[in-house]
Amino acid sequence: MTEEKDYLRIVMDDGKRNAVSFEMAEELNAAFDNAEKTDKPVVLAGRRGTFSAGFDLATMARQDESMVRLVRKGADLAERIIRFPQPVVLAVSGHALAMGAILCLSADYRIGAIGDFKIGLNE
Repeated sequence: MTEEKDYLRIVMDDGKRNAVSFEMAEELNAAFDNAEKTDKPVVLAGRRGTFSAGFDLATMARQDESMVRLVRKGADLAERIIRFPQPVVLAVSGHALAMGAILCLSADYRIGAIGDFKIGLNE
């Protein structure tokens, strides 16, 4: 998280497709915990070309309790963004698929990058 003069910036960058894993969800929640201590709006951004490609596919492929827990974590994160006391702006820097699209729906405002990017819920 980077504190700018008028807002806080949170950047998701796992070096790949910004899959929402247990670790990513924990890091985002920690960043929102810190942001909540201020009265500043939040800008949530992804890496260039990919905002988020959704849930971690390795966890989802297991089709066991860990998959259910990850979906719950994602739902809790989306709800947290919806209920966040300050405005949340998404800098949608590329593809936003599955959980990435749900994050887009959860924010107050979205600004998208120009390009041949996909935003959608394939489910």
